Amino acid sequence: MVYPSKLSRESVVGAALSLIREQGADALGMRAVALRLTVRPASLYKHVIDLAGLQALLAEHAAAELLAAIDGAIARAPRSAAVESQKMPMLFMANEYLRFAREQPALYAMLTTPGGLLTSATPTSVTTAAIANAIAHTIPQTARAALSKRLMQVVGELTGATDDAEAAVALWAFLHGFITLERAGMFGASSPKGGFARGVRAMAAGLRRPASGGHPAIAEPEPSRTADGATG
Repeated sequence: MVYPSKLSRESVVGAALSLIREQGADALGMRAVALRLTVRPASLYKHVIDLAGLQALLAEHAAAELLAAIDGAIARAPRSAAVESQKMPMLFMANEYLRFAREQPALYAMLTTPGGLLTSATPTSVTTAAIANAIAHTIPQTARAALSKRLMQVVGELTGATDDAEAAVALWAFLHGFITLERAGMFGASSPKGGFARGVRAMAAGLRRPASGGHPAIAEPEPSRTADGATG
C-alpha cells in the first residue's frame, strides 16, 4: 500500500506504466491507477490533474526512454570513413526505433498520437479544461521536438546539414509509416521480412550528400485545403 502522504508524480506514472504494459492502453484510467496504488482516486489529483495530464506525462516518459535507446544504438554503430559505415548510425537508430514501437505499443501511441489517447468527456470546469489541455499538448509537443532534434542530428551526418528538417521528416515518415502499416496488418503474414531494412538503407543512400551534382528535383505536393479554402 502506498500512503497518500508518500504519493508522488513519479509513483503515479510508475503505476500507470505497469498497468498499460500488463493490460494495454485501454486499461488506463485514474481509478485503475489508484486501485493499483491502493489509494482513493482523489489522492491522485494532487499530482496529476486528470487522465489527459497522465497521458501527457507518459508521452514524456516514452520520449525519454526512446531517446535513451536511440542514443545507445547510435553509440554502438561502427564508424569509419567508408561510405557504408557513414550510414550505420542511422541504420542502428532505425532498428532501435522499430524495436521500441513493437515492444512498447501503448507508449509509442501516446507519443505519436495528436492530443493523446484520451476519449473521455471534456472536464466541466473551464479552468480545469484549459489546464488539462495545456498539459496534454505541451508535454508531448516538447517530447516530439526532442525526438525530431535527434533525428536531425542523425540525418545531418549524411546530408552535411546540421538542421536538415526535410531529411528528418522524410526519415520519420518512413519509420512511423512502416510501424503503422505493420500494426494494421497491411503487410500480411507472408510479406517479405527485409522490407524495413531495405527501406532504411535506400533512405540512407538517398539522403547522403552526393559527391557532385544533386538529387533530381521532385515537385512538392500542394497543401491540402478544407472546404472553406483554408490550408490543412
